[in-house]
Amino acid sequence: MRIRSLAVTALAATLLLSGCGPGIPDPTATSTETGSAPVDPTDPVDVPAELVLPDDALLGLVGILTAPNGATADFAVIVHASLPHMVPEAADAVAATAAWCAGEVDETVISGRGFTFTIVDVSVTPRDGDWPDDVSLLVLPVVNPELGSTIAAGDGLRQVEEATDPVFEEYVPHCQQPALLDGAGQGSLYLGIPQDIGGANDSASFTAWVLHDFGLTAMLPGALDETDVVFTSCTSALTPLGEEFGALTDDWVESFSATGCSVGGSTAS
Repeated sequence: MRIRSLAVTALAATLLLSGCGPGIPDPTATSTETGSAPVDPTDPVDVPAELVLPDDALLGLVGILTAPNGATADFAVIVHASLPHMVPEAADAVAATAAWCAGEVDETVISGRGFTFTIVDVSVTPRDGDWPDDVSLLVLPVVNPELGSTIAAGDGLRQVEEATDPVFEEYVPHCQQPALLDGAGQGSLYLGIPQDIGGANDSASFTAWVLHDFGLTAMLPGALDETDVVFTSCTSALTPLGEEFGALTDDWVESFSATGCSVGGSTAS
């Protein structure tokens, strides 16, 4: 069973995410930022880079970051369709989860509980000035403990020993720890969701990804405080495949502000 093959029939053509669609967008059209001046769409500093979404994309998100030293960068987030654990495309996610969650979740648990894996690609690309290496951003999603989801980071991301939920005190399970992107670069996050193949929490199959938020934020978890980075010109594109697999629920929210940009259906939003 290869869920990615469904994207071919769900998407008639590749989507371009640059503002809200092809051409030069109005960067303020979908933003919920308040108190900001209108953006001149002809100013290249204020228009996010174009992002071509692949056939299996559920959601894309782009925006611009400004560091304390004045340097700017484009960020991009691509959420891929959830994969059943047994397909070859999920092998890296399974391996990363089993390695990071040693003693908590292994291949037997993943198989027995019918995990899917939603792969989230994240990048920060400098555009003007020297982007600081010591700037860290929290990569979303974080885990949804009520759903039993897990997080594992691929190359380019770093997981930390900080809980994002107060239920964890002395011991923080590895699978509950968030991931950061340090400086410029790119990486992948693996969101594991048990029972999702058959439909988690009475939902349809492969739709539990919508119970998470996706994006980047300068609000770091635990005692890591906040990164002094400003987000602007955030915009997102939900694909037909994303709608087919459960998005646009009553809890679906775009949350765009100076401290972060995210889209999703987490009840914690």
